[in-house]
Amino acid sequence: MKTPMSDKSPQMIAAIESLFPGTKQAIEDKCCPFCNSPIGAFKDAESIREYEISGMCQKCQDDVFGENSEYL
Repeated sequence: MKTPMSDKSPQMIAAIESLFPGTKQAIEDKCCPFCNSPIGAFKDAESIREYEISGMCQKCQDDVFGENSEYL
């Protein structure tokens, strides 16, 4: 599994941090940048891919996209 933000440029990371302060630190701490809970297990490959993009845990993904989202 790829670490979230690992493929983002320094400029993109700075932009994300300006909009969502603490995101980089939460990811480094292996916590969800949205709820600050430890990252747990994921239910499928699409959820893992979303984690690699946003750093969101499974619960936050379900809250944002819905538990059976076709958008993941």
